[in-house]
Amino acid sequence: MNMPKFVRKDAKKKLRFKSKRKTKWRRQKGRDSKIRQKMKGYPKSPDIGYGSPKKTRHLIQGKEPITIFNAKELDLIKLGPNQIIRVAHTSLKNKIEIAKKAKEKNLPILNMNLKKILKKEKIKVKTEIKKDEIKK
Repeated sequence: MNMPKFVRKDAKKKLRFKSKRKTKWRRQKGRDSKIRQKMKGYPKSPDIGYGSPKKTRHLIQGKEPITIFNAKELDLIKLGPNQIIRVAHTSLKNKIEIAKKAKEKNLPILNMNLKKILKKEKIKVKTEIKKDEIKK
C-alpha cells in the first residue's frame, strides 16, 4: 500500500516547521480547515485504514526484535530464525560488553555497529593507560 506522508499544515511555508521533529502531524481544528474537512486536493490526514497489517505490525526487517539491556541477558537468550537482537539505550560500558559477547557468539545486532563499539573500547583503554602514566 502506498502511504502518503502526513505532514503538518503549512510546513513547507513556515520556517519554524522545517526540521523533521516539528513537521510531525497535528490534527486540524480550525473551523474552515480544508484538511479537516477532507477536501480533494489537500493533504491526507491519518486514518485507521492506513495501518500496517497485523502480521507485520511490530516487526523490524520482517523479524521480531528482542531488547537487551546488558551482557547477562545476551547469555540467556536463544534466538529463533525470525528474531533479531536490539540493544536498549544503555551506557558505553554495557554496549562494549554486549559487543564482545555478540562477536564471540556471532550474533546479529540490529542497532549496533560492533566494529565501531570495539574501536571505542580500544581508545578508552589507551586513554586510561595515558592517565595512569601521568599520575606516576
